[in-house]
Amino acid sequence: MENQVKQTWQTDDFYLSAFCLASGVKLADLDKSNPRQIFFVFNDFKGRENLERDFIFGRTTVDPKKYAAAIKELKNLMYSNG
Repeated sequence: MENQVKQTWQTDDFYLSAFCLASGVKLADLDKSNPRQIFFVFNDFKGRENLERDFIFGRTTVDPKKYAAAIKELKNLMYSNG
């Protein structure tokens, strides 16, 4: 069996991360190696740059309940000891 390396991308933008999570993008990891900055690491996918651009320029929507749940989930992960 051949080992496949998954490509990831990361951002320190909390609200972009919550939007991605609410949009169904898989969160791969949280990089807390710098105590002053947390990076959200996601599995990369085709069309990610368009999703980011649409978020930045306000050209997209997401279910408000999913967005609120994603914010809560990210905060829980940020402040957990794991």
